[in-house]
Amino acid sequence: MKKNKLAKMAAAVLMTGSIAALGTSKVNAEDGASSATQKSSTATFTIDTGKAKLTLDEVPSFVFGGESGVDPADIYAKKTVDGTGSGKVQITDTRLNAAGWDLTVSKTTALTSGSSSIEGDLTFTPSSFSFMTGSDGKTKIDATGWTFSKTPTLNLPSASSAAIASSTGMDKGTGSATVSSANLKFTKIDNTLAPGTYTSNLTWNLGTHTNESGLASE
Repeated sequence: MKKNKLAKMAAAVLMTGSIAALGTSKVNAEDGASSATQKSSTATFTIDTGKAKLTLDEVPSFVFGGESGVDPADIYAKKTVDGTGSGKVQITDTRLNAAGWDLTVSKTTALTSGSSSIEGDLTFTPSSFSFMTGSDGKTKIDATGWTFSKTPTLNLPSASSAAIASSTGMDKGTGSATVSSANLKFTKIDNTLAPGTYTSNLTWNLGTHTNESGLASE
């Protein structure tokens, strides 16, 4: 009988110790959750305003008549001849405002070779402006706010400005459009044409209402 009593007392003591240990473990876990498993931090950056820009990066050149050249009969008859564009129109606008821009050709010269000159109307067909979004050089999205005038036409020669393209200022980035085809309609010629290559110089101007501008000549 005495043995059974001692055994019951020993069991009670062990059970009490177990309960105490469990209680201590629970309190420690709760204390840790409030002070050691939750932290806060921040993510920050500063805009490098010195790199914000509006630039005219590329403009196209034009070649008419192909490798064989233009038939003199077409020139005297003041016909329209087909041509190709070489290059593209590319503009970068990363300014930190919503100001738009306008691209114009502000001055052109007659097509000349030595002392002989020819005048004409140059019309070209560009693709739509697209933004480059991938480093692979293939991923593009349409620049819907960057548009060309309905029919970009350059009078050779002209001292006035011809509207080429414009932006509302809402889209930002580097946009480009290829120029693969063009036409040249002869309008005025010398009575006698000198042989050779006839060249006209075109001055492209990118400007905004805040007088920021970029110039390029071809």
